[in-house]
Amino acid sequence: MAANSATLKTTAAESASGKGFNFLAICFLFSGATGLIYEVVWARMLGLVFGATTMAISAVLTAFMGGLALGSAVAAKRIARITKPLRAYALIEIGIGLYALIVPTLFGAADHAYGIIWQSFHPGFYGFAFLRFVLATIVLIVPTALMGATLPVIVLAVRQLGNLKSSAVTRLYSLNLTGAIGGTIAAG
Repeated sequence: MAANSATLKTTAAESASGKGFNFLAICFLFSGATGLIYEVVWARMLGLVFGATTMAISAVLTAFMGGLALGSAVAAKRIARITKPLRAYALIEIGIGLYALIVPTLFGAADHAYGIIWQSFHPGFYGFAFLRFVLATIVLIVPTALMGATLPVIVLAVRQLGNLKSSAVTRLYSLNLTGAIGGTIAAG
């Protein structure tokens, strides 16, 4: 009888762990999709604000790659302090969403600052290009760093669910990448 009780408890725990993993997997799929939708939309917005689409795309890609690396590095250093990774993951995703709402306003402010600096200093073509690049990076570094923090935090959450196998992390990352592909297609 005790063996059956232990088996039932193990099965219930595995079922709860599986449901938790599936929920995280769905969240990470949509996280990848929205991240790339943001990237495409922000590149287009920068093209409208700054005019040169190649420069806009370069700035967005640089901010994205730099922000992802920065966020991942910071999260990895602080991961031991995170006691509730699901809560931390949710707060990170909420932060990304809230910041995305203010990006258009920030791009407008960057455009205004750019105009003032241009009129005051006339930095020339290369100074002008560098200035646009810096302003775009300043606007985008926060949400992209938050995006970079999601992977270490979600891996910690999976570990706490008792499902930290390399295949589980691989599946999560694959779903995030699939979402990113879907997000890119959806954004056109």
